[in-house]
Amino acid sequence: MRLSLFNNEDEPEVSMSPLIDCVFLLLIFFLVSTMTKVKNRDIPVDLPTSQSAIKLKPDDKQAIVGLDADGNFYWDGQPCSTNFMMEQLRQTCVTDPGKRIRIDMDRHTPFGRFVEVMDACQFYNLTNIGIRTYDENYNRE
Repeated sequence: MRLSLFNNEDEPEVSMSPLIDCVFLLLIFFLVSTMTKVKNRDIPVDLPTSQSAIKLKPDDKQAIVGLDADGNFYWDGQPCSTNFMMEQLRQTCVTDPGKRIRIDMDRHTPFGRFVEVMDACQFYNLTNIGIRTYDENYNRE
């Protein structure tokens, strides 16, 4: 008597519907979680105007050094001392030397304070530096 290797009965199958539902739920979760508003780290400064300002997308991986009209320093939107700013630049040099440093400076800031920031960046060999300006046509698009 010969035994059949294959059963004529249907094999149980795994339903793909619940798996597809889970994948869509994960997709929706990640879409919603990445669309949440990022904390605004801007400081209130009167930026100098520029006719050649380039519109850039916001970058949350950059460090923001701010200077107000009185020459006070800000690090990522928080008021700070000169020593604290220098320490943050030193830590940036150690952890991520290619990190972008954005300088937001009020048009009435004493130029010497701007030179201090640039000297500190040069001292720590931070070369990816941007200076934020304001273009009158920037918000008209």
